Amino acid sequence: MAESDLIDLTVFNPSRARGEAVNARMRGRLAESLRYILDQTAGHIAVPSAEMARFLTRLEGGPISPLVFGAYCDLVLALDADALGEAERLLEEIAAAPNVLAELRVIELADPRVDAGADRYRRLVDTDESLPFTIEPPPPGKAAAIRALIAEALVLMEAGNPELADEVRALLREIVVAAGPDDPAAAQFEGVSSFLLWGGIVLDVSSYKTPLDMVQALAHESGHNLLFGLCARGPLHANDDNDRYASPLRIDARPMDGIIHAAYVTARMHQSVQRLLDNGVLEAAQKREARDAAIANAKRFAMGMQTVDQHAKLTPLGAAVMGNARAYMAAYI
Repeated sequence: MAESDLIDLTVFNPSRARGEAVNARMRGRLAESLRYILDQTAGHIAVPSAEMARFLTRLEGGPISPLVFGAYCDLVLALDADALGEAERLLEEIAAAPNVLAELRVIELADPRVDAGADRYRRLVDTDESLPFTIEPPPPGKAAAIRALIAEALVLMEAGNPELADEVRALLREIVVAAGPDDPAAAQFEGVSSFLLWGGIVLDVSSYKTPLDMVQALAHESGHNLLFGLCARGPLHANDDNDRYASPLRIDARPMDGIIHAAYVTARMHQSVQRLLDNGVLEAAQKREARDAAIANAKRFAMGMQTVDQHAKLTPLGAAVMGNARAYMAAYI
């Protein structure tokens, strides 16, 4: 995707074409970074050249697991620490990675103590130093229940908001279902996305009760992945990352990046249920739930945009992204 096409990706309405373009952008960015690393480390560490060349061809051809993006992040950390043996191992892992199937997968978190992929998810979704948390394998019964809820949500979206359903499937490769810690005093989570595991989201098995809850969760977390992809070559804002502001989705103050993300995803959550209302696919009880959710999300968006308007130093990219979100929400706030 050429840089000149970036502004077209900032439109607010979801689409499969936009999701596929962002997916291709992220794979292309990964390929560029890997080629740079291979060039810089030539003669210093062993590289499986033929296998890596085949991987880069696969990477160009289609989606990969979020764990490959995570392996790349671990590779960068290993090189920064001069851990050359670990870097070699990670290059071998990346080179051997297959393309994943085109379908969105729902998987249960394995035991991070014995499963390397689960451990990578555990480490790389926990990126907020001010509020660390952990994820655990889900109880089987709750895992089955959330799988059913995800399936119901996708059916609803396909009936009343097919553009969003298509974009979610284009952006995301894996939905990992997990549980929070047993200790009620420990930090908990509902859903989480990480730039370091692009294309993956983690959902808590206990946090969603209805299909409409799940529709909003998928709109929310895929929205974070969308923004990660849009800003892979440049930020949304120029604020100091150490500064903190009031958030529409968190009780604790957040950096501006978190405020922008929160405002944007609340607009996506609003649209996710509003289109189901507009297209007449909801039952009576669901209509009431959707209206309440739309009102709540409109209030959160307005709160977030108040902070953005007062304090954000938006880049041209950030101004385009948030301007298009505001244009959609103008009819509802």
